[in-house]
Amino acid sequence: MVTDLQLHINDFLAYLKLERGQSANTISSYRHDLKEFVSRLNVSSISDISPAHASDFIAYLGKAGRKPTTIARKLSCMKQFFTYLQARKVVAENPFQAYSAPKIMRYHPHYLSPGDIEQIINSIDLQARNGLRDRLIIELLYGCGLRISELLQIRLSDIELEAGFIRVTGKGNKQRLVPLGQFAKQAIEQYLNQSPGKRVSVNCNLLLHNKNGGAMSRVGLWKAIKKITARAGITKPVTPHTFRHSFATHLLEGGADLRVVQEMLGHADISTTQIYTSIDREYIV
Repeated sequence: MVTDLQLHINDFLAYLKLERGQSANTISSYRHDLKEFVSRLNVSSISDISPAHASDFIAYLGKAGRKPTTIARKLSCMKQFFTYLQARKVVAENPFQAYSAPKIMRYHPHYLSPGDIEQIINSIDLQARNGLRDRLIIELLYGCGLRISELLQIRLSDIELEAGFIRVTGKGNKQRLVPLGQFAKQAIEQYLNQSPGKRVSVNCNLLLHNKNGGAMSRVGLWKAIKKITARAGITKPVTPHTFRHSFATHLLEGGADLRVVQEMLGHADISTTQIYTSIDREYIV
């Protein structure tokens, strides 16, 4: 075993916690995956770890009967670790860089392309009666990857515009903080700046509401999505959840870490997030 490797692993895990703000569960998973990799090494220096060691580790996982989702998760961990070491000039190359996650496709959810998303947003008339509300819905479903139930439960007190995040209550009543991008933040600000009397009633502190000032229903949100996409000329099947699928897909295509996407989506199991690691490009063009 490399004598200084554990020190670098500890530094990496501290980086994830202090600088990346990763959860205890994520850090524990990284620690377990790295420990398994290190247990199979027999080199005198960390700089001696090569693509051959990466190949041996992946082959070992396959022979051990690990599921494709498990292999993909461990590969993501290894890539992140060696990218961290590369940035600090501890190693010259990332031995796992050439390896791609195994194909994972448990079902084929509908996705929208970036062009579809832009078309939908550009088609919204902000001067129309529900224009600001409609843009807010799209920016939060797509820009934050929210579930329909999570969006409908957001209260005004859950929004921290200055800090740049919203507090979301997901499945199992678990809360998470979701960062707000520039466009989502702008959509919230403009929506909240319209007439408060028309936006909420004394009995409703929710962000979204119906025409009577009460809580917006799931059916109401589905109808709003249907109208928004129809006006944009989108012919693909679209549901509120389609925007969440698209959010995850586009993040991973852009190089985001699988575990970061897992936390943003609020997935308890990373294997759920991994359905987005294998995408039929012809399907979403």
